[in-house]
Amino acid sequence: MRHYCTLFDCNYIDRGLALYRTLERHCGEFRLHVLCLDAPTREALAALGLARAELIDIATLEAEDPDLARARRDRGVVEYYFTCKPVLLAHVLRDATVGRVEYLDSDMAFFSDPAPLERALAGSSVALSPHRFDAANAHLERCGRFNAGWVSVSGGDEGRRFVAWWRALCLEWCRLDVEPTRFGDQKYLDRVPGAFPAALAVSHPGVNLGPWNVGGSRIELTPQGVRVDGQALVFFHFHGTRRMLFNLHESGLYNYGVALTPAMRDGIYRPYLAELATCAKQLDTLPAEVDPLRHELTA
Repeated sequence: MRHYCTLFDCNYIDRGLALYRTLERHCGEFRLHVLCLDAPTREALAALGLARAELIDIATLEAEDPDLARARRDRGVVEYYFTCKPVLLAHVLRDATVGRVEYLDSDMAFFSDPAPLERALAGSSVALSPHRFDAANAHLERCGRFNAGWVSVSGGDEGRRFVAWWRALCLEWCRLDVEPTRFGDQKYLDRVPGAFPAALAVSHPGVNLGPWNVGGSRIELTPQGVRVDGQALVFFHFHGTRRMLFNLHESGLYNYGVALTPAMRDGIYRPYLAELATCAKQLDTLPAEVDPLRHELTA
């Protein structure tokens, strides 16, 4: 069975639900371990009865790791959420039957079977996704070589050592300030290839494609699906995509100097926005008191 984990609060619940639906479509037998960062998220997901999701309360995670609860006091909300990532990975890996777990940001969506990616990961203790910045975004390298939105960790000794190492660093410092060797939870990952011999930097162009690198990629919409430099798009990171009003969304591509080509529009963004709309309708079936989107609109 494939194991994934993610975290989100009620502001991202439609995106988290869209991620779950695309996992159902493309990933066979899986378990999505969801860290619910607030009570409305926990209540809504529980009401939906997602068969392949394990819901984890933030209070449970803080009780398991009191250092996480202490860290909440000296950082902002987003900084605290970033701090939770390695603690969540450690929580999932407490189950000895989990051979590998992949952390996914909730604003991701799968477009094809991840089997080709998994073959590439075989034997690695940690797998990371290089940002592969296009020319227009090369200056963002200062934020880190790897994107912390996807991190794959084995349940072996070296994978567990990595999680403990990342956890300790994030608990000590996890801020949104860009420093020479630190930025949030992300820039620590620059050190991983030198510190963990079995770490892998994934080269597949269809893994963690996002606004910062899509402008330098060849995107084609074929009868077999979206192709990125000739290979299948596995999952896309919809960083910066946000709802403006009702079902009107901003892609966020403009901020990265990227034009929305027909292939990107029809093969990537339109399917995702349709998924978000379906998820919003699903949430609308819930009683108002457990529907975070409806509560947000009426608050």
